[in-house]
Amino acid sequence: MQAFIAMLLKELGLEVQSEHFRDTPKRVARLYREFTREYRARPAEILKTSPSRSRELIVVSDVEFFSLCPHHLLIYGGRIHLGYVPDGRIVGVSKIPRLIQALAARAVVQEDLVAEVAAAFMSVVKPLGCAETAVGKHDCVAARGVRCPESSMTTVALRGIFSADENYAQDFYRAIGCSRDSVR
Repeated sequence: MQAFIAMLLKELGLEVQSEHFRDTPKRVARLYREFTREYRARPAEILKTSPSRSRELIVVSDVEFFSLCPHHLLIYGGRIHLGYVPDGRIVGVSKIPRLIQALAARAVVQEDLVAEVAAAFMSVVKPLGCAETAVGKHDCVAARGVRCPESSMTTVALRGIFSADENYAQDFYRAIGCSRDSVR
């Protein structure tokens, strides 16, 4: 990969042996490996559950994530909020950020990331339902093309009772305080 990146730099007319670019192929290769490290993520290994009698809304808010846009290979990131109502099992609070960050460590569009986190959570934890919202800032929109750095994208997934009963969805939105901004 480093050789390809060095060729790219040369093609762009950059002096690969200069002080600033000498280690760039190695750094860029490491960046792309880091942003594609989780193609083998196993949600069932991440989401360890334990028994609980709780049937109340549980929300984990402000989980920061970064991912790679598959269209431009540029970084995007933001915050995800995930809530669920258990049905006999709960998951450790640290497991939700781990799941989100593992599934984000791929080249994946935000729409699919949110859907895949919700599907994995429903499949493994088997709650009565889950709700998830992500607010992301995309460098491909901010720095190229339309060059609109202040825009953000919000995606929402409602599963189970959150899609069947609007009261649960409203409780989720109140819990996360809908006006939260993206981290970027």
